[in-house]
Amino acid sequence: MFTAFFLFGQAVSAQNRTLQGLITSAEDGEPLIGAVVAVKGNETQGTITDINGHYTLEIASDASVLIVSYVGMKTQEVRIPSSRNKVNIILQPDTQVLQEIVVTGYGNFTKSSFTGSANTIRADMMKDVPVMNVEQKLEGMTTGVNITGSSGQPGANQSIRIRGMGSFNASQEPLFVIDGVPVTSGNLSTGGFDASYMNNSKTNIMSTLNPSDIENITVIKDAAAASLYGSRAANGVILITTKRGKLGRTQVTLNVSGGFSNSAVDFRPTLNGDQRRELLYEGLVNYATDQGMESPTEYADGLIDNYASIPSMGYTDWRKELLRTASQQRYEASVSGGSERTTYYASLGYDKQEGLAKNSSLERYSARLNLTQKVGRYGEVGANMMFSQMNQELNEERTSAINPFFDVAVTMNPSMTVRDEEGNYTGAYPGSSLNPLRDILTDYNRTRMTRMFSTGYAQIEPLKGLKLKETLSYDYNIQKDARYYNPLSSAGPKSGSDARTAKGFIEYGRLNSSTSINYVHTFADKHNLDVLAAYEIESYDTDHAVGEAFGLPSDVLTEPDNAASLSDFMSSTQAYRMISYLSRLNYNYDDRYYVAGSFRWDGSSRLSPDNRWGNFWSVSGMWNIGNESFMQPVRHVLSDLKLRASYGVNGNQPTSLYGYMGLYSYGQNYIGNAGSYESSQPNSNLKWEKNYNLNIGLDLAFINRIFISLEYYNRDTKDLLYNLPISSTTGFTSYLANVGQLNNKGGELELRTLNFSSNGFNWTTIFNLSHNRNKIVSLNGELEQSIEGTWFIHKVGLPYHTFYVKEYAGVDPQTGQAQYYLNTTNEDGSLNRSLTTDANEAQAIAYKGAEPKVSGGLTNQFRYRDFDLSFTLTYSLGGYSFDKAGTYIENGTTGIYGNETGSTGYNLSVYTLNRWTKPGDVTDVPRFVYGEAAGPQNSSRYIHSTDHLRLKSLTFGYTLPERWIQKVLLQSARVYFSGSNLLTWAKWKYYDPETPVNGEVFCEAPTMRTFSFGVQLTF
Repeated sequence: MFTAFFLFGQAVSAQNRTLQGLITSAEDGEPLIGAVVAVKGNETQGTITDINGHYTLEIASDASVLIVSYVGMKTQEVRIPSSRNKVNIILQPDTQVLQEIVVTGYGNFTKSSFTGSANTIRADMMKDVPVMNVEQKLEGMTTGVNITGSSGQPGANQSIRIRGMGSFNASQEPLFVIDGVPVTSGNLSTGGFDASYMNNSKTNIMSTLNPSDIENITVIKDAAAASLYGSRAANGVILITTKRGKLGRTQVTLNVSGGFSNSAVDFRPTLNGDQRRELLYEGLVNYATDQGMESPTEYADGLIDNYASIPSMGYTDWRKELLRTASQQRYEASVSGGSERTTYYASLGYDKQEGLAKNSSLERYSARLNLTQKVGRYGEVGANMMFSQMNQELNEERTSAINPFFDVAVTMNPSMTVRDEEGNYTGAYPGSSLNPLRDILTDYNRTRMTRMFSTGYAQIEPLKGLKLKETLSYDYNIQKDARYYNPLSSAGPKSGSDARTAKGFIEYGRLNSSTSINYVHTFADKHNLDVLAAYEIESYDTDHAVGEAFGLPSDVLTEPDNAASLSDFMSSTQAYRMISYLSRLNYNYDDRYYVAGSFRWDGSSRLSPDNRWGNFWSVSGMWNIGNESFMQPVRHVLSDLKLRASYGVNGNQPTSLYGYMGLYSYGQNYIGNAGSYESSQPNSNLKWEKNYNLNIGLDLAFINRIFISLEYYNRDTKDLLYNLPISSTTGFTSYLANVGQLNNKGGELELRTLNFSSNGFNWTTIFNLSHNRNKIVSLNGELEQSIEGTWFIHKVGLPYHTFYVKEYAGVDPQTGQAQYYLNTTNEDGSLNRSLTTDANEAQAIAYKGAEPKVSGGLTNQFRYRDFDLSFTLTYSLGGYSFDKAGTYIENGTTGIYGNETGSTGYNLSVYTLNRWTKPGDVTDVPRFVYGEAAGPQNSSRYIHSTDHLRLKSLTFGYTLPERWIQKVLLQSARVYFSGSNLLTWAKWKYYDPETPVNGEVFCEAPTMRTFSFGVQLTF
């Protein structure tokens, strides 16, 4: 028996042989790591090249052809020679694969065949940027996209405007689509009484997504592809594609990084204790002089300790007490790979980032699993699953004594104390219990957000080019909030001397179903057709409850259940549904002439049955002039030339789920019985808000190294959803209606250059520039303007975010008094530009706006042998902001607490050192007189330029040589440094120039400058 087995083994061995070789790239001659080498007809018999590009494969004696494949290269079939066992193979680049892919959610297109306006950012362009939010990865990377934050707290909500703002009251944010499925973004607004929710809007749902799981991001800006999303695409679409496994052996990647953060700018610098005391002394002397007192210095000597005393333990550095250098850490692991029939990608992540305030931080746990599986010869199934949990600590950002940034900029001056000689907390000024440090370390505002987002699909291709697909997804999120105020807390919303505690939750679920049929076919080698039809259902449900209690037994037992009294409780449930039918047709002839069209029919429960259905469509075309025969003689210079155009309609539905209904609300106490009241006016005529979008684009390429894209767009929003004011005799002050028209038009430029490309050195540059002009075309047809708040105006012909103020004219060089332009109207309609020192005589006018005239970014990527360097600069020109905090501190009164005896006042900004002191001084800071107000709040004195240039991100890495890491079984190892917001050059340097969308700046947490060091290992 043994002899028989031995002879059989010899026979089998004789029928097989071993093949070896090297796989290299035709571009640079470098070996290709992970190339797949298999036997044709028996693809399961294969192997992968090692880190040196070598392969070893045992093949049967009758094997005749090898199939060699690699991402970005043309798959090659190689005949196996019978006379030798060593076969070296050179793979050619696949230009189709290497082209930028535009992901639309309803099909993927190469950039050269896409008729609309879109930008794609690959993962390698966003890697290692130390931010928690996906949106922050986009800053400066694409044209037409403006991203601002209302807060610099970790995980805070971001405001994104694609080609300007397109609505008054409806959503102004773009639609986010992850792996082809629309998802909820922004913040979960719980509403309710102020005492229970402090900064709920600072929690961003998209922060639940781990940026390292992203393969690419596509931003769709015009109607050509956005109209496929109909009523949700009025403000553009951002499509996120997550990573998937690739054909080849399993790869394990580890990424560990850590670092620290501080403020990206010197946040509202103020005078130190001695400077402030000196300036207040001068103000008291000036006051006494103006009052004709005999001895102004004697008057100042008697009062200076009331306003700027020197504490026995020295001046207090409130920035040191309340703020910190924040730390961050990140740990990520992923596994990916696949065969011809199965691919997989799985990842785990842990991130923790402290905020600049001592009571703010974000901690995130994330996991992802993406699978695809071939079923038989014609089928495929797949699943994308995400789980994430965030724990967020939030600091107050309103006008409150527990807002640490308001404290250091305005209220807590160096003469105020934190502790007594024995180290105990003490009142900041005599007779008070105010102590912000004690409160921010004792009080808390916590959010825990848990998100599970799963998508599954099944696809079958019964005929070549014909695909039937069903996709089902469910996005589930529950946010739990808790807040506590200690008995001595000076928090603004707190009332009484009892501790107060609150707890609540908001839960939502979003179910999406999409059934589609897609047919792709080429006729007669030149006619290319792509047709799609689909039916979709969306169902959204939300549940919310919150309660607040007081009378706690101790500062440890902070659960509301432990309290003696319930002060407030509220709850609500809401839901909406939408049904959609859509179709799309793309046709091109000989890769020269392209036409495309789409149509979507949406029905939403947010509108009345008579106006429920909306029609959204687009038409687009492109002429690929570069592929014409008459262009061949100049192809070596003008290597590409395309002309694109698109026009279409997409829409917006009301934010309110029941906006068209007349509603009664309950929960009222009517003589001990349940009572109700009329809570909203009906409007059965409420209808879709619609965007009419025109886009014209020109693409050029020179010598295959210089690529230019130019865009012009015009976007009209009509039937705007607006809370229209009505007579209060109706019992209401406004109702939701469709009024007015808004216009955005502008241009975009993107320039990409391949500066150097060789075996040892590569350098690529990407520059983009965007210009947008926003204008109110009409309001309700009768109203020409509306004054909003204290310093905003909405006026026909002007941008939506326009300031309405009295125009400051600087300081009279002879007297040091503040001056204003009268700006009253002359008989001929012109403005009277005479000067006055009496602000009451001046007339407020529309004055500048928040939106920049030009913005964009510059990215450079370098690689020299094993070193890589990339950085992105962002810039903004022509925008302005209003400094709301400046209205507190830019005056001589300096914010008195209590009476003159033992009271202390507000901080003073460092720019008060530039004040007028003697005749002839030229400055815009008036003479400092204690007790003399600086003027009205609605003054252009508080309007400042937001022009700036910022080093948004920088990454420098070094990949260790293979000979160093082979012995420890590593495929690659890279160490790197990365940073964000590292340098800022701003025209107004006293707060961050990246201001909120409306331009109003208060004391929000500033943008963080982050330094991070990390290592990446691949096995």
